[in-house]
Amino acid sequence: MSFEDNNNRARLVIIGGGAVGVSILYHAAKLAADKNWGNCVLLERTELTAGSTWHAAGLLPLFNMSYSVGQLHKYSVDLYKTLEAETGQNVSFHVTGNLRLARNTERMDEYLNYCGTANTIGVPFEIITPEQIKELWPLCQVDDLVGALYHPQDGHIAPADLTQALAKGARNAGGKIYTETEVTAIKPNANGWTLSTTKGELHAEIVVSATGNYALQTAAMVGLDIPVIPVEHQYIVTEEVPELIERQKRGLPELAVLRESDSSYYLREERRGYILGPYEKNARACFADGVPQSFGKSLFEGDLERLMPHVDAACRRVPSFERAGIKDIINGPISYTPDGNPMLGKAPGLRNFYLAEGFSFGITAAGGAGKVLSELIIEGESEIDPMPMDPRRFGRYANKTYTVAKNVEAYEHVFVIHYPLEERPAARPAKTSPCHDRLDALGAVWGQRFGWERPNFFAPNTPPNTLPDTTQKEQRR
Repeated sequence: MSFEDNNNRARLVIIGGGAVGVSILYHAAKLAADKNWGNCVLLERTELTAGSTWHAAGLLPLFNMSYSVGQLHKYSVDLYKTLEAETGQNVSFHVTGNLRLARNTERMDEYLNYCGTANTIGVPFEIITPEQIKELWPLCQVDDLVGALYHPQDGHIAPADLTQALAKGARNAGGKIYTETEVTAIKPNANGWTLSTTKGELHAEIVVSATGNYALQTAAMVGLDIPVIPVEHQYIVTEEVPELIERQKRGLPELAVLRESDSSYYLREERRGYILGPYEKNARACFADGVPQSFGKSLFEGDLERLMPHVDAACRRVPSFERAGIKDIINGPISYTPDGNPMLGKAPGLRNFYLAEGFSFGITAAGGAGKVLSELIIEGESEIDPMPMDPRRFGRYANKTYTVAKNVEAYEHVFVIHYPLEERPAARPAKTSPCHDRLDALGAVWGQRFGWERPNFFAPNTPPNTLPDTTQKEQRR
């Protein structure tokens, strides 16, 4: 297939063939066809799913404290259940449900706080007792639990199958996909952008960057420096487990995805074994200077020692896991941003250039991201408020040093208890006012907005260790 089929022109070009990029093409092509808006094209440097998509664990967590990101996830889960009927492509969606365990009342309070978000956006959930946990997950120890948050309608999916289904749906709607087509330069022209590729030039009115691990390099082509740097995420795949083999022989359903938030890991069935995915402290950021040419569709070496505290916790919670042999350790890059939310929307300072980068939960968010961005581009607004994901929320203060520290922090905070109005300490202060020291001497308890340190309140007579971690610890300067 050649660009000449469309006179080397496209109304919309999406760069990147992972789940997010292909979802944008799927939604944009369908919306464009309905409105006779123009042609939509996707360019992928190698093959579809070659970035983080191919090694993703495929989980679909509906839990999210953000109304906007929560709606992205809910829309995705609902969409994925319809794709096979629409396209004929099986996406291997296992609707197992999802259990988030609570070992203490503080964790349960977080779940109850989340329930307000879930009710507002229509996510089904249940708060259940330890006895109900045991009924759903008989291989789990529940003696020290106070309860759990249960999502009955999510589970896990095969990322590659999902991406291929979205691609088929996009092609059916008239979208074009060019693989083995690397973008080497992006230059503005009178009507939009000229993209130089390994297959020639393509002129586009509107461009979307959805390049995952390559986000820094793609953004640099148009003069942007964005705070998107991947973090290594590891998960363990085990050998077959006798207890799971026995359950399968008895015709019992697949167990729900299990998340022990207080030990920072997820555990799910994979064939007749387990996948354990920890979110450890001191994880490694990677590709801070771009992806090496030699990396390609590669992985990092697994580091079991780093995972051992989580392995031990999982063994205590699920004794059958302790008896499972390790088949493999998958260690691959997953994009992050300083606050953990994706960068989805107009690129700062550029006309007709959009970003869809920094998806730490890319499989879960891909469907919703495609909906939001296609509506923004073609209709001018989206049904889902994109403000918390707006790429313009960061400024020049978000340099490489800042981004590395904050992205590692965001990774570590996946399973921490999130208090209302929380303030995270890494890479601060980034910007301070001339009166900062005077306010600090008066007992300011600091928060930050757009990189600026500002007092959230004053507590001059209160020792630092008596206030909540999210507003005081490590923030008194």
